[in-house]
Amino acid sequence: MAGGVFGNLEEWGGVLDRLEELTGTGQLEQHQDDLVRLLRYPDNWRLREAGLEAAATVGAPTTALVRQLLRLTMDRQLYHQARVLAAEALGAAFERLRANGQIEALHLQKEVGEQMRALLSESDVPVLHQAVRRILPAVG
Repeated sequence: MAGGVFGNLEEWGGVLDRLEELTGTGQLEQHQDDLVRLLRYPDNWRLREAGLEAAATVGAPTTALVRQLLRLTMDRQLYHQARVLAAEALGAAFERLRANGQIEALHLQKEVGEQMRALLSESDVPVLHQAVRRILPAVG
């Protein structure tokens, strides 16, 4: 799993340090493809949670990042806390896009809104439903 700005994702200590550095310096925005790669990595919950928290800080999220956040939010095989973090990051992404006047650029608002409403109609844990209700105004 070597490559990109984070290098080998199996060496998670260094990855966490690099993620913190990029987030703290505002450079994560230029490495969103690498962040998506990190979020897709299934073998370390610490990396995923740190990546989700960092994703919530990205000022102009790409379509790929938004789609990955949506995938994680909707993933019924994923543990609930990660799904909640993904939903919160998704809401933050849409809030930033709206604030920057870029919401239409993604062409995803309708799709995301529909999927969030569908998730609310499913039987799931209350904490996830609460997170989705909080972000629904932002995602549409």
